[in-house]
Amino acid sequence: MKISKINPSLTLEYLIKTRENLYLDRKRAKVSLQDLANEIASFANANGGVIVVGLTDNGLVEGFNPYGPQKLNECQKVALTYLNPTPIYECEIISITNQKNENDSILLFHIEPAMNYIVRNNKDEVYLRQGDSSIKLTHNQIRSLEYDRKERDFETEILLDTSIDDIDLDMMDIYKRKIQTDLSNEQILKARGFLKEKGGKLHLTKAGILLFGKNPTIYLPSARVRIIKFEGTNFQLGTDMNIIKDKTFDTCLYKQIEQAKDFISSQLREFTHLNQEGIFETVAEYPEFAWYEGLVNAITHRDYSNSGEYIIIKIFDDRLEINSPGRLGGFVTLETMKTKRYSRNPQIARVLNELGIVRELNEGVKRIYSEMQNYFLKEPTYSEPDSSSVLLVLENNIVMRSRRKTESLLNEQRIKEKWAELNYLEREILITIYDKGFITSEETAKIINRGKTTAVKLLNKLIAKNLIEHIGTSKYDNKGTYIIKK
Repeated sequence: MKISKINPSLTLEYLIKTRENLYLDRKRAKVSLQDLANEIASFANANGGVIVVGLTDNGLVEGFNPYGPQKLNECQKVALTYLNPTPIYECEIISITNQKNENDSILLFHIEPAMNYIVRNNKDEVYLRQGDSSIKLTHNQIRSLEYDRKERDFETEILLDTSIDDIDLDMMDIYKRKIQTDLSNEQILKARGFLKEKGGKLHLTKAGILLFGKNPTIYLPSARVRIIKFEGTNFQLGTDMNIIKDKTFDTCLYKQIEQAKDFISSQLREFTHLNQEGIFETVAEYPEFAWYEGLVNAITHRDYSNSGEYIIIKIFDDRLEINSPGRLGGFVTLETMKTKRYSRNPQIARVLNELGIVRELNEGVKRIYSEMQNYFLKEPTYSEPDSSSVLLVLENNIVMRSRRKTESLLNEQRIKEKWAELNYLEREILITIYDKGFITSEETAKIINRGKTTAVKLLNKLIAKNLIEHIGTSKYDNKGTYIIKK
């Protein structure tokens, strides 16, 4: 049942059952006014969100009846009384039936992120939402936050050349389904601050064009992701140019993430080996969560005000690099990024969270480390190579695996004699057949990242060299397999 007029996507079930997170908190009506004010400030200083007052931590509807109408009135005025400056928010009284089956009320605070200022309480303290709790900042952390606020104006800046005609209607439909609303596109964009009036006309903000624009790079040319795959472990120039694939994604951010994810997945290799049970087992080059979370973090938290740089992802034989413009946000450092979280772009982060892309708690970076460990790979490395970008490097052990397989393969005398004549792709095919026992033309095309026609030509060359043979009803059998020649 939808209960809010301010945010039609909110339901009682969501407020009661959803785990508390970066965007949602529950407070009993007996909460102290100071604590409630601190909580409101913490949401404003982070990404905004909803605080519901009148529910217990585990979601029971306690309501305000036990504490009287005066407490209800005091809670509504708490931000005006205890906070400076007063953040942008709306307070909504919701009539409800409490756990005792009585008519009662709860309060919803709909809080917007503070874009270019810091909200302090009446004791001059600063609180910030982190995951599912709020923390009191130290003096140094407050100074870092003050510095970072200068960048947050970017999202709300109006692009005067834009209009509602610049929105991607398909993207709006995706978003409306996710938040379960039947409001018009204009109503939604206005309510979320992505469509603003100036000079008697409606224009998209920079966050609006990034999230919902058909062609964001017309207005923000660096708002794109470039992915380059190399042959080998270094970038070669000139006649030694070793770029295999080079693709750029410049749609709205949600589609950038989805399209880039599909492309990266298609470019990564798999390692097949015999396990202890004698069964072939396939292991991905990297755990998907690790590189996907790195991609999402880059797109969500990059510095979009840096007009000269874009996100670049490089795939080498031995590593994957994700470079994102902009230093770490707020008071987050390389040492604390496993446990601390801060959004340079709170409006973008909020929408991507609603779309199911951005996770709510501080689990992302920490889990990248654990996933790499579970794959028996080196720890990921984060750095700020030029103090104006963040670089994530994931290393694989494909090179070592390939070396071991090659050494075993070269025990075959006939292959050893002709190894020097083979090119890189022919060697990859032989190594795969030796490791797996057989290969098909379709599998070959995927491994060499070429079309099936090229794959069959390479397989036939290896047959002509007397290194492999085709097993099938005839040499034209598309379902046939290729094995090392006995």
